Formats: sequence, C-alpha cells, structure tokens
Amino acid sequence: IQIYGDKLYLVINCTHFVDVMDVKTAKHITTISIPNCRYLKFKGKYAYVSSYAGPVLIDPNARLGYVARVDTTTLAVKDTCVVGYQPEEMVIVGNKLYVANSGGYRVPNYDNTVSVIDLESFKEIKKIEVGINLHRMELDNYGNIYVSSRGDYYGIPSKTFVIDTKTDQVIRTIDLLPNTNMTLSGDSLYVYSTEWSYLTNTNTISYAIYDTKLNR
Repeated sequence: IQIYGDKLYLVINCTHFVDVMDVKTAKHITTISIPNCRYLKFKGKYAYVSSYAGPVLIDPNARLGYVARVDTTTLAVKDTCVVGYQPEEMVIVGNKLYVANSGGYRVPNYDNTVSVIDLESFKEIKKIEVGINLHRMELDNYGNIYVSSRGDYYGIPSKTFVIDTKTDQVIRTIDLLPNTNMTLSGDSLYVYSTEWSYLTNTNTISYAIYDTKLNR
C-alpha cells in the first residue's frame, strides 16, 4: 500500500490488480489490470509496478517479468519494460530504476540479477549480478542500495548485498545479515529475518541494526 498525491494504491497479490482509492475518503476509483503484480514505486507523473507477467505457478519455463509504467493522471498502463524473472521490489535513484529479480517460480534455477532501467527511454540498460532469489531493496543516504537474497532454503543462506549506484557494482556482501525485510531510518538499517531451512524444517529468527555510514 502506498500513497502518492491524492490517491491510495494497493497491490493485491495474486489478483492481478492494483486498486486505486481516494486517499481522503478511501472511495474506490478504479482497478488497474497488471498480471501477478508485486510492488510500487513513483516518480513524476508515473507509477512503476513490478509484475511476474505470467500465472501464479512454479514453472521452470516461466516467462520473464516486466515493470509497468502507469500514468497517475489517467491511471492507464502506458508502457512496459521486460526485466528478469519474477521481479520484486524496486528503488529509484536519479533517472534509473533498479529491480530485484527473484526467479522464484523457476526454482531451483533462481534469477540472481538486479535490472537497471533508464526512465527516460524506459529500457533495461544493464543487469547487475548479485545473488540468487532477490527480494527487498532499500536506498541509503550515500547512494547505496541494500538488496536481500532469500537463498535457496537449503545450502545457500539468506544474506544482504550492497550496490553502489555510482558504478552499478556490488561493493559488499554482508553474509551475517540474513534478510526477510528491512527499513531505513537515518543511517540505521533495521533488519529482521525468518530464515526457513528445508534441511531442518525450521525457521531461524534474527534481528539486526546495521550502520550504513560506518558499514557495520
């Protein structure tokens, strides 16, 4: 759920719809059809929605996902940009949109890339190799993106990667920071993890605060 301008946007997982409401009255305005939609970001007059593109189905041949660009005035999908497999959260830095690709429907052949989209041309200009089964993204105050990897739930653990948006390269892997979800406040990255293992059939619960200025 996100508020942008005078509207409230809700991505309803597995329904293939983004619902739009009036932010003051919660009155329904319209429904935007985007297959297997996942997350939202906004810049200027557009909303950007990540989409798995295909049906809700584990399939080794699942199609590539895309990002839909929605005009927030007309609430119509204006364009799409193909990215990696089963794209998740996104971050916008300047004129670039970064998308975490999971490949979750293609298990065990997960995607391991972050797609970089140029917002002017709305084309994918680069893929950054990061780690498998990517999910969450947070931008710090120094131009670095923190990206969570869920691992494979067997021998490859969850961890957190750091991308420098000046070079579009991974500059740090934080092996000791398993990551289910995170939020940034000032220079503090708050992280929790419920890391599932099919080897033990248990979750390992952990919490952490990471200093994004001191990198520790």
